[in-house]
Amino acid sequence: MATTASTDVALMLLQLIALTIPPAVVLVEQLRRSENLEWRLRKLSFGLVIASVALLLAAAVAVLGYFVASVALPTAVSAGLLLVIAGLGPLGAFLAILYREHRLEHGP
Repeated sequence: MATTASTDVALMLLQLIALTIPPAVVLVEQLRRSENLEWRLRKLSFGLVIASVALLLAAAVAVLGYFVASVALPTAVSAGLLLVIAGLGPLGAFLAILYREHRLEHGP
């Protein structure tokens, strides 16, 4: 199967997203442990991290959508992609729960 330039770019984007999300989650943990920030800065920082992760996940969904629509994938790979997309929901829920806990601990 010959890969096209679009497929190569899509694969590179997926690699970039895969490399970027774990450091963002580590930053959330570091933010959660910080003791010196006032609530307004904590809230802004959480907003920035959540926006960053949301944009990365949206990009991942778009790239995976490209693969589903443009590349003839075997059924098992398509199922795997759908599971990856479904797995993004719990990550968003985790960030929301973490923010709520953090707000109860440090917020007004």
